[in-house]
Amino acid sequence: MTRHFWVLIHRYAGLYMAAFLIVAGLTGSIMAFTPEIQNGLNPPLKVAQQSGARLDEFTLRERAQALVPQGLVTSLDLHRKPGEAYTARFEPRVDPATGKPFELNLTVLTLNPYSGAEISRLKEPDGFWPITRQNFMAFVIALHYRLAVPGSIGVWLFGIAALIWTIDCFVSAYLTFPLSVRRRADGKPRATKRAPRSWWARWKHAWMVKWSASTYRINFDLHRAGGLWVWLMLLVLAWSSVGFNLNEQVYMPVMKAVFRMPDPYGDVPTLDPPRPEPALAWREAHAVGQRLMAEQARRNGFNIEREEALMYIAEKGVFLYSVRSDRDVMDAVGATYVMFDAISGRDAGLILPTGQNLGNTINSWIFALHTATIWGLPFKIFVCAMGIVIAMLSITGVYLWLKKRRAIAGRRQRQSAVSVDSARSSVKTWPG
Repeated sequence: MTRHFWVLIHRYAGLYMAAFLIVAGLTGSIMAFTPEIQNGLNPPLKVAQQSGARLDEFTLRERAQALVPQGLVTSLDLHRKPGEAYTARFEPRVDPATGKPFELNLTVLTLNPYSGAEISRLKEPDGFWPITRQNFMAFVIALHYRLAVPGSIGVWLFGIAALIWTIDCFVSAYLTFPLSVRRRADGKPRATKRAPRSWWARWKHAWMVKWSASTYRINFDLHRAGGLWVWLMLLVLAWSSVGFNLNEQVYMPVMKAVFRMPDPYGDVPTLDPPRPEPALAWREAHAVGQRLMAEQARRNGFNIEREEALMYIAEKGVFLYSVRSDRDVMDAVGATYVMFDAISGRDAGLILPTGQNLGNTINSWIFALHTATIWGLPFKIFVCAMGIVIAMLSITGVYLWLKKRRAIAGRRQRQSAVSVDSARSSVKTWPG
């Protein structure tokens, strides 16, 4: 009865998840190569080397703000590649006359990093139709994350599917375990023609695919063995998906409760209304970030390798200053942060990818694994293949359910026909 209950849980959980996981798996296969695809479709603008030094990021930001006074640049890339143009991404300021955001005729402005002269303006489309080179990857990401459904409905539906997927990882593993050996009343195994095999010997068959069997058996083996061979990665992808879609509602509370993971960003209260612009000037904020990071490096024993970015979060009224350190996990991006108040410059917390807390370390690893930002091209290929495996597991699961449903319906029809025939026979043989 217990096993049958978990079979039903697995079956109906799989039916709910199937469409979501097929979409997530196939789009995830594409997203494993997001930087390569994005750079191929929309290569960054190049600027030939010129005499003199490049302007610093703060001067370029000031030039961009002067060209678009109704917009705000809230992040600075402090690790620009040589030869690339400077790109400023804008958010609209609030119109004091109406209390509503200004209508901007652009979202991205590109400048010459040597002179600060404008190169191009781009207005990114709000929707995904028509699909173009500019929004193709944004559309794929939206499909992967929320079925490209506007608002929060898609996020919630995908988040619920991810939570069910996480739980079902354990249920499905349990269902692959061999049935217990039947025993007599005295506790000894029941007599059989063959000697009883060990639990591990009986479980071994769950890891294999019998390619010479029927179509149904091959699909069953693919579904069972395919899930076992990549079970740990499936769990990583499932739980990190909960982190993407239900971060505040489920993921962070669980990580805090289980691992006591610190959350300095979440602990900062959200402002109502947000503070659109910081009191600290950006150059001053940069100096504060450098000082705080250097202090944290000495205190916590890590080395700073390079600067990454400086961001202002209006909803929290804080700056985030990030660097790449020897505690980082991802290949190309630094995720070592200090956070500080945008008025006083007061330290508001440190986020280290590894070595600070077990929860932080797990968090960094599972998101790096999910986004294929670790171990270079071989792991990107593996994550791409994982997306196909996830789709395969969902498709084979639906196939098995349909076959069983049809078999049950056929058996009921035959039983009904037998009952009708029996009734007719009874009528014919009834006396008189």
